[in-house]
Amino acid sequence: MRHAMAGWLLCGLVGGFAMTVAAQTAKDSGAGLAGTSWRLVEFRGGDDTVLTPGDKERYTLAFAGNGRVSIRVDCNRGNATWKSDGPGQIKFGPMALTRMMCPPAALSNNIVKQWEHVRSYVMKNGQLYLSLMADGGTYEFEPLPSSGSNAAPGGSATTSLEKTDWRLIRLGDATVTAADPQRTPNLVLDPVSHRVSGSGGCNRLSGGYEIKGEQLTFGQMASTRMACPSGMETEQKFLAALRQVKRWRIAGRQLELMDDSGGVVAVLEAGGAKTTE
Repeated sequence: MRHAMAGWLLCGLVGGFAMTVAAQTAKDSGAGLAGTSWRLVEFRGGDDTVLTPGDKERYTLAFAGNGRVSIRVDCNRGNATWKSDGPGQIKFGPMALTRMMCPPAALSNNIVKQWEHVRSYVMKNGQLYLSLMADGGTYEFEPLPSSGSNAAPGGSATTSLEKTDWRLIRLGDATVTAADPQRTPNLVLDPVSHRVSGSGGCNRLSGGYEIKGEQLTFGQMASTRMACPSGMETEQKFLAALRQVKRWRIAGRQLELMDDSGGVVAVLEAGGAKTTE
């Protein structure tokens, strides 16, 4: 009887240890991807077909630690879910993408069609390789250049988040074009006072901000109370977008402001270094 009980106890301990190891392995799987950003170098098909982007900055991935990934495919942007059930394994959920009319491109069509067929990944020599099931091909990515004191792993300095005149070019899926270039919505972040100032397109804006690594939040924004003949609707949407911001990322000369799900709520373009007022 004692031998039987000892056997059951040993089996329980071994089983519990195995479950703990499995749980830790699942937890650690994909940990190296979280918080990284990449741009596409090329796609090499199983039949040796090679497709390369004309502009790498238009084909990007940014992995968040909450199981979300932000995507850019040519002129469209979107997001999806991702998970890794084991070392080298990866699966993506359906891609929610904007529907801008980009120029026809075989590479863009491939990415959209093959997105959910990716099954494995390898990080080698600083590059990321995403491979399709059944030897369908491999997408090669390189680190996306980022800037600021909180640059993404592998990134190199390009444009600074702070002390740059950021001009609004997109809100959600909609392109922003100011009727008067002098009234383009903009933001400038001051690292000394941790204050942000700028324009909503009509009224002057100001408020506080807090940055911790890739996290960015804006405090309550104060504004003047002018009533302009145009631009008021954009201004209200801009203010609403700033209230949603939780994270930031710079790609080249563009600043992407994202919500807590990784969705891009606003895109701004660098207009040059500037001292805040």
